[in-house]
Amino acid sequence: MPESGHPNPWAAYGAGLWSLIFAAFHVIWAAGWYVGLNQGQASIAFRKPLFLAYDLVVAGLCVVGALVALALVQPWGRRVPRLLLIGCLWAGTGLLVLRGGASVIQSAYLLSVGRFSFAAMGIWEPWFYLGATLFSLTAWRYGRRRRQAA
Repeated sequence: MPESGHPNPWAAYGAGLWSLIFAAFHVIWAAGWYVGLNQGQASIAFRKPLFLAYDLVVAGLCVVGALVALALVQPWGRRVPRLLLIGCLWAGTGLLVLRGGASVIQSAYLLSVGRFSFAAMGIWEPWFYLGATLFSLTAWRYGRRRRQAA
């Protein structure tokens, strides 16, 4: 049930779902099933304990991201300190925008030198664009709602 005053929480729900799906993929990869990844490269990377730990930390951060997105539109989210919620929301949004933005810049460069290919881009780049968009919309809508309430 959406928090009153937030009539259209679709972006927050989308961001939460995006985060949970990505968390699930990171756990699946850590477990040794490399769906959506290059099998050979992933197998080598996940043999390194630090990479495995990094992957599990990312999975945990994705779960936190889902909780943050949902806390903005659920009544139970009012129990979370607003500054903590806002800080986490903007930190996650910033990371996703930086990651997606860097990918766009790299793709534009590769396109300009004639080396761009959708196959090399893979399925995960558009996934990052989607996450950056959903979290940006969530942050914008939350900030706008807070300004209107003040």
